[in-house]
Amino acid sequence: MLPPRALPRHPGIWITAVAVLLGLLVFGALGARPQAPEHVLILASPLDSEGTDLGPGLETLLSDVLETMADATVTHLKDLPSGTSLRQLPPDAHLLRFQGRRQGDRLELVLEWNTVTRLLQDRPWTRDVGPARPPREALQDQVYRWPLVLRHNLLTRLVPAEPKTFWPLLETLSIRDDQVAADQLGRTQQLAEEVPGCATAWTVLGDHLYRSLWVHPDLSGIGLNSRTHRAFQQAVDLVPGHPRATFLGSLMLTDTGNQRLAIESLGKALHLRPNLPDLYLGMAYAGRTAGLLPMARKALDHRSRLLGALAAPSSWFVETTYLYQGDLQSFGQELSRAATLRQDAYILFYKGYFALLTGHPQDALGFMRAGGEPGMAPAPFQQLCRVYQALLEGRPEAGVAILRNIDEVRGKLRIPDGEWTFKEAEAYALLGNAERGVDCATRAFVQGFSCAAWYEASPFLAKVREHPRWPMLLRNVHERQAVLEGSFPAGAFRP
Repeated sequence: MLPPRALPRHPGIWITAVAVLLGLLVFGALGARPQAPEHVLILASPLDSEGTDLGPGLETLLSDVLETMADATVTHLKDLPSGTSLRQLPPDAHLLRFQGRRQGDRLELVLEWNTVTRLLQDRPWTRDVGPARPPREALQDQVYRWPLVLRHNLLTRLVPAEPKTFWPLLETLSIRDDQVAADQLGRTQQLAEEVPGCATAWTVLGDHLYRSLWVHPDLSGIGLNSRTHRAFQQAVDLVPGHPRATFLGSLMLTDTGNQRLAIESLGKALHLRPNLPDLYLGMAYAGRTAGLLPMARKALDHRSRLLGALAAPSSWFVETTYLYQGDLQSFGQELSRAATLRQDAYILFYKGYFALLTGHPQDALGFMRAGGEPGMAPAPFQQLCRVYQALLEGRPEAGVAILRNIDEVRGKLRIPDGEWTFKEAEAYALLGNAERGVDCATRAFVQGFSCAAWYEASPFLAKVREHPRWPMLLRNVHERQAVLEGSFPAGAFRP
């Protein structure tokens, strides 16, 4: 019997080697060639539950089922595309719409299917009418007659068996407002505990806890010890690679400075489900904040290829990967596309930010004024718009006062978001306060924002780069980024 081999004398070398190996395994999984995806477009549809429309909740549930059971690439549309738009879509793409009605605790469901080719030929929709049944039976009856190849049998882990829990689940799935989600947390927690084997219930709980971090930060805990992380992990344990749980969980991990775990979890999910656009969006978010810009750009490019003519800007965030790469043209184009979808304080801030970057201060002032109007949301960006408005109007003291107030409020949050804190550093630098600016830039690094390219290139951070503490901060940023680049080499990411 051979004696055991000794470990290296330097444990740091061993740990680094293991980290690199794990990263290569994750990326190697991503390099596997995926099968051609099934494209499904879900049209906004009604479901009447005693006078309340729970259609949005059923849309989300059907999307989860399609993604996990058929590995489908799913897109949501408000209306049926016009003939011109239809011709730009994959000919074999399926369109789905439904009508539903609650009868007591039973579900009466009508599903209609068509394909792009059939619609262009004016051929009728295939209509599947189901009688009122207990909800899981009604869905099961329809799902197994879908015109798609079902690759996984997971319905029992996505839909609760008891009607008394199905309808509350649809109600929670229909919530879109952060404050309402936070207010309903007690009920959502109870629902997850009543159906512990339902991945959908745990995903909803994680989603609502994640939303509550912005309005009631004391409810969810911190980072990997948080209720939020545990809820998403429970969903993924039940359904490996659960798309929504993995995506939202990766955003939470990235926002709390755990990019390595975010990338690893996304890599495992993409190995199982390589055709899901949101997973690539999560990879781009984790990658860009970790300074892995080539990887982030590849993920975005692959998402665009998957979606084709249906590719649209993320509803979650402005895609700053292009900005950090110095590709102002692509950043400006993506921002313009996002602005056609919504005009909130978030979009208006970045439009003003981009106008400043490109030398148009008067345009920037107009955007910042609009974004800072009372009632604009989200509130942090409304306040940041007011900081820049004060700067551009020549009122730096007022800008610093607003920024200090933002700092105080955000100091109480359990979801630090280093990328946001970096924006505070830029604002302090522009207002002439290099000391506070370097404090915020350092805090952004501690919170996980390690994009060395933008630390070095942001024109708004110029005064901070003159500060005596800057060289050490930049060295730390480069060192952390280098470790992650060693674990996740850009060349190994081949979606």
